[in-house]
Amino acid sequence: MTEQLLTHVRPELARPAPYRWQDNVPAGPVSRFDMNTLPLSPAAWPRIAAEVARLEACAYPEATYRPLREAIGRYVGLPWTQIVPGAGCDEVLLLAGTLAMGRGDTALVCKPTYQMYSVATAMAGGTLVALPPRDGLALDLEGLLERAPGARMIWLCSPNNPTGEDVPAATVAELCAACPGLVVVDQAYLEFGGIDHAPLIAEHDNLIVCRTFSKGWALASLRVGYALANPAIAGALDALRPPGSLSLQAATAVELALSEVEEMRADCVAYVAERGRLRRALAAAGAEVLAEAGPFVTVRTVASSDDAWQTLADEGLVVRTFGHEPLLANVIRVTVQTPPENDDLVAAIAALTGGTPPAPEPVPVEHDRLWGRRGTVRRATRETTIATRLVIDGSGTCTIDTGLGFLDHMLHALAFHGCIDLDLQVTGDLHVDEHHTTEDVGIALGQALDRALGARQGIARFADASAPLDEALATCVIDLGGRGVSVIKLALSGQPVGGIAASLWPHMLDSLARAARVNLHLSATGDDDHHIVEAAFKALARALRIACAADPRRAGAAPSTKGVL
Repeated sequence: MTEQLLTHVRPELARPAPYRWQDNVPAGPVSRFDMNTLPLSPAAWPRIAAEVARLEACAYPEATYRPLREAIGRYVGLPWTQIVPGAGCDEVLLLAGTLAMGRGDTALVCKPTYQMYSVATAMAGGTLVALPPRDGLALDLEGLLERAPGARMIWLCSPNNPTGEDVPAATVAELCAACPGLVVVDQAYLEFGGIDHAPLIAEHDNLIVCRTFSKGWALASLRVGYALANPAIAGALDALRPPGSLSLQAATAVELALSEVEEMRADCVAYVAERGRLRRALAAAGAEVLAEAGPFVTVRTVASSDDAWQTLADEGLVVRTFGHEPLLANVIRVTVQTPPENDDLVAAIAALTGGTPPAPEPVPVEHDRLWGRRGTVRRATRETTIATRLVIDGSGTCTIDTGLGFLDHMLHALAFHGCIDLDLQVTGDLHVDEHHTTEDVGIALGQALDRALGARQGIARFADASAPLDEALATCVIDLGGRGVSVIKLALSGQPVGGIAASLWPHMLDSLARAARVNLHLSATGDDDHHIVEAAFKALARALRIACAADPRRAGAAPSTKGVL
């Protein structure tokens, strides 16, 4: 039926090849190195989201988007009449293709590059001529100049995805002068560095520069991009844009985000620094680094791309492959994630290449504001497989599935009252009993906490807290000094609690303390076992929140007379 229907559509669109990210992504918490988006929302996002939540859901956005265009104009230094917003940079690319081309027209592009230029050309009815690289993966810009007089459209990506090559401003100017149609320069990654081609718009009426809020601004879920062009071209593009293609909520959120330019720039500096740390580590691990640009590093693997993808995916590390592009066989692209996730990727690629994992390079302390304190652990044995991601300085949001409902409930209480963000997924041998799952959750959670604490500089270190629950009362005293010791006294009746043997609750907490390298003294009394266990977890949560907090009087120093923990 599908093929019969496709006989009624335009021939160039009869065999669609949709753009997509990686398929068959494993279930559970995984590190998405394939998405080419940043791992963390902007610090201002909770405030922005609260403002957006007050907007009416029943209203269309204002037709001209003038407030948004004016805000973008202040950021880029152009009048609002030269700015056209769109539903992501991709909509802007589609509009530009439609504006320039019709059936039989030719568009030029240098390979390898972003797949959407091919889609935009086909939708406009044009024919795409893709020039292969000259040397290695270098863009054939000379060939582009030679063919420019016969083209209605030239697509450029600068810095190029995934080769990282910057197109010189002089080359862009020559192409604009030679091409009788439009020249589109996609600058999605400019916030991370590169040549800003927007100043050329004043000299070349046929130049369109495209940008996005998905990359450096870390607002990919909003799908907001924009074009910069001379007023006449901008007006023509805007006339093609579907009415209200940007939601009121997305437009408003971006307007608010544009008041945080300095924060965005500081974050991009931190991401670029982490990109460099990742690139150096990948090279040391035996990978052939081909490019570093934007938020990504492109490497060639010793295995096929598919084999490398599967091996890494089995470790919860999803990378980008390029099955549509023969030039990129055995090539993967990895986008910077958080430092612990990047370190995990390096170790896995070292195993893939047969190299030796390098010792992780320290993350510059000046970027702690962005990264915060977080730990990611994947732990697999013959009895359990656990994936956990923990953020100390969180808000208590969590996604937990251990297969044991009462254990999920206790971990939720730990995360919520400790203001710890926690994702934890477990596949355990519950057909045997609950022992291995409960014990291994304690180990994985402790390892994630240990990673998140890092060198433990400047923390309060010690804390005590109590928590009542009806007749039960729990008291917790904790020392994050690096010694894994526990004294746990829960006055349980000996009967299972929540379907879990009573002896496993102190055992799990002891496993957590040892893996996290903390000294934990926890006691609880009461008449109801459910209340005793829950009060114990809440007391532990409150004590962790206090002990993990920064002590401003320490000024970042180790809270120890030894000078180190």
